[in-house]
Amino acid sequence: MAKKFSEEEKTIIRGKLMEQAHHCFSTLGLKKTSVVDLTRAAGIAQGSFYLFFDSKEELYLEILQQEEAEIHRQLLERYWSTEKLIRESFRQFLRESFTIMETNPLLRQLHEEETMNTLLRKWPKEKLEELFESDARSFAPLIRHMQESGVISREHDPEVIVSLIRSVVLLTLHKKQIGDEIFAPTIDLLVELIASGLIRSGDDAR
Repeated sequence: MAKKFSEEEKTIIRGKLMEQAHHCFSTLGLKKTSVVDLTRAAGIAQGSFYLFFDSKEELYLEILQQEEAEIHRQLLERYWSTEKLIRESFRQFLRESFTIMETNPLLRQLHEEETMNTLLRKWPKEKLEELFESDARSFAPLIRHMQESGVISREHDPEVIVSLIRSVVLLTLHKKQIGDEIFAPTIDLLVELIASGLIRSGDDAR
């Protein structure tokens, strides 16, 4: 029988599980991380893990949600907090989004076929939808506001613009198929075309 914990102990243990999970999922990946890896660091028995999470996949989802929320917060603060979004700041936003997708191990794993197939089997449908819609929840209201202010073209729905940005950023997962030598200039051209086509403010177009 799993040990009973006080509320304070639960908070501490949950924090240790989250911290260890972030480390293990980032370095080992979801498949190679075991429940034992996580519980050992938290100082609890393997069976006690299920008092906190139904599965390691559920824990992975929670880690991902926290990771994406923090990334969105940083990007919004850095590039979207000013009253006027200009083309150069939008270019920088897109470039950093590419860099994050290329270097963040948790986000890259999410789009690997084997990992995604595992998660599709383990996660409830509504949880998957919630994760995939996080970009729209973060950015669509801002895009709508900037369309109303005349900064961004009103030609397209905010959700379509978010989808465009997400789709282009996901090209980082296909770097080898595109070609290592032409990948960077291809991304530069895409960034320029999107920024010039969407952002109306500023005379900084190159």
